[in-house]
Amino acid sequence: MDCEKDGHMNRSGSAVAVMAKFPEPGKVKTRLCPPLTPGDAADLYKAFLLDTVELASAIPGIDMFIAYDPDTACNFFSRTFPGPTECIPQGTGDLGARLSRISRRLFFRGYRKLIILASDTPHLPGDWIPRAFSRLDETDVILGPCDDGGYYLIGSRVHAPALFGQIPWSTSGVLERTTGRAQDAGMTWELLPSCYDIDTKEDLVRLKMDLQAVTGENRVLCSRTREALAVLSTAIAGDTGILKSR
Repeated sequence: MDCEKDGHMNRSGSAVAVMAKFPEPGKVKTRLCPPLTPGDAADLYKAFLLDTVELASAIPGIDMFIAYDPDTACNFFSRTFPGPTECIPQGTGDLGARLSRISRRLFFRGYRKLIILASDTPHLPGDWIPRAFSRLDETDVILGPCDDGGYYLIGSRVHAPALFGQIPWSTSGVLERTTGRAQDAGMTWELLPSCYDIDTKEDLVRLKMDLQAVTGENRVLCSRTREALAVLSTAIAGDTGILKSR
């Protein structure tokens, strides 16, 4: 099956690309094992991904892309995310090469604003991504910092390979190096509020507590993630929290 379609650009010229991995046990969220099993971690990651895509898809006036890895996972992603969402492969190379490739490809189509989003921050407040698009009217680069020194979102209004080259991926220096690269390239940049991705047991406990604190109209936030956590029968005990798999 061909995942790529002859997509059209919408009038706003804005796009979101979610970086997605095939939820194969033992290949995603491995730092959650233990306490989770590889299968539980894969199911939870899929819930994160579905909620993240739903969050971004709710923004009016954008085109939605799933940038998937590996390239052989075309059938899974095309079934999971049918049109109008378009699934495109990330391709080979390190994270910087794949991010740059997605950026180049979508700006080549004529988009004037692009946000590339991680797939493991489904708990982002609903107005943060629209805020990033709005700020791109005045700023070249928007970054959403993670507590671990990386970023959950990068937005730009031009393809800028410098943002993705010579970055120490998977270290606490990713955000600092990226802003430095933007400054060296003469680009203006701005930060969104900080968030956390879910990589460790402590992150998962924090997520569970944060979701429990959401009430009222916002209760639908992260619905699939909530369901996955309930299936796993997670429990928190004490100040630090103990996560117990089913």
